Amino acid sequence: MREVKIITFIVIMMLSLGCITVEDNISHSPPNEKVEVYIQVEEKSAVFEFSSFQVKVGNKTINELNKPVFVGYVQKKDNETEIIFVANVKATDWYGKKVTSKKLIALKLPAGERALVTLEIYYEDETLMIKVNPYKSGIIGKTVPEEIFMSPEEALVKRLQEIYGEIPPKISEEIQKNREIQEKFLEKYTTTGNLTYLRSYRDSFYVIRVFGEMAKWKKLTALDVKAFNITLKANNEYYSLYPSPQRDFSVVIFSKDTPYYSPIRIKGSLNISLPFLYYKGRGLSYYPVSALHWAEIYFQRGSYEKALRILNDLHDLIYYGEHNGEEYALFLNYFHFENSSIPWVSGYAQGMGAGLYAKAYQLTGKKEYLNTAKLLLNSFDLPLDMNGFVANTKYGPWYLEYNYNSNELVLNGHIIALQGLYYYWEVTKDEKAWKLFQKGVESTKKGLQLFDTGSWSKYSNIHGDASEFYHRLHIRLLKWLYDVTNDEYFLHYAEKWNDYLIYRGLPPEELG
Repeated sequence: MREVKIITFIVIMMLSLGCITVEDNISHSPPNEKVEVYIQVEEKSAVFEFSSFQVKVGNKTINELNKPVFVGYVQKKDNETEIIFVANVKATDWYGKKVTSKKLIALKLPAGERALVTLEIYYEDETLMIKVNPYKSGIIGKTVPEEIFMSPEEALVKRLQEIYGEIPPKISEEIQKNREIQEKFLEKYTTTGNLTYLRSYRDSFYVIRVFGEMAKWKKLTALDVKAFNITLKANNEYYSLYPSPQRDFSVVIFSKDTPYYSPIRIKGSLNISLPFLYYKGRGLSYYPVSALHWAEIYFQRGSYEKALRILNDLHDLIYYGEHNGEEYALFLNYFHFENSSIPWVSGYAQGMGAGLYAKAYQLTGKKEYLNTAKLLLNSFDLPLDMNGFVANTKYGPWYLEYNYNSNELVLNGHIIALQGLYYYWEVTKDEKAWKLFQKGVESTKKGLQLFDTGSWSKYSNIHGDASEFYHRLHIRLLKWLYDVTNDEYFLHYAEKWNDYLIYRGLPPEELG
């Protein structure tokens, strides 16, 4: 008991002092059996909210992302490396608000000469936190690749050379163009102090950092390279003309067609039908969910050529794999969202994609559309650890909108995946699609109360009230479920949630 009290006292003192002590197990002079310790901060989660940050470990300061910093040594203990330190975080958001955090970090790794600890800064209940990413922490040269010491551009170039031998001139030109865009914004920020230019500087080469970080940890696939090329070109075309949008979220297009009035339109050489999303700190990225949403709108309006063009452009950006002897297809997302790793998958895109490609087959008779639809349907069999998106919950299977968090059940994304399954079944009468649809309908029915606050609907089980947009969408989706199932339970909730609009003095949805 006395030993426990002593250890507790030491930990409290370490946290209060915020500095490296002997008890930390890290020293600045090498012990006999030394292990070099490097720490990096991962570009993920809350870092996008900050204009500046620093993480202090002892007398070492880390203020760059995905760049390992040597912080000291620890003593080897048998076949184990034990690392203990206090991480102090100070950060300033884009509006000038300062936040801090402090955490005692302790982990054990296998024995080795050099160890990497990767830290992630994140928010939990509006409190700034810091934690270890165990998947990117380990012994360098064994569980962690040597490439972590490369810059993102160096890692990218290395992987591209592995594929091509010599980097194609067009890719090299785009990388150089991006470098010039970065320099332009950094110079403007340096001379003016305007944070818009600092944000534009970071946004403009986010794509290099994302794919460069991927290149540090693995070889790039043909799809990775294709996605990189398109995303880099989109960012270059936008940022050669404008700084980052002022809003935290915007839509940018590179063609004349859009079902909405709000997107920013760029006239350039890219000429692709897919919408690109801008998220603060992340530049532009194409998002299959948004593209398929647009394609569905075009189908509903009878604008079939526009719908097919989106499906054709998306078709070139599909990942193909095999699981248990069955081929499947996935739409991959190459940008950070909340606490996601990259790439991640949305059940919304998989379900709706299966349905819309089936519709394209019905419209054109082209078998390649049906084949793509079938492969997307097969992706519902994938386990979560293979970028699957079906969570087994107490309500039944739930089709995740964000597969990196199997604990978050999003209502609209789940039902929209069901819509896609139903569209697929309408065309093919496929029994597998019908069973997936029926099971998902039952899950919705069992879990629906979870999303009812008594005065409004919730976006997901772990988020608060939905926005008015999503609340109205929930009502329309529940009405659709009633239309295709004749289950009065869904109509009851559609009418109940419609009444919530009336209680707030808002015009209700037309339920027919």
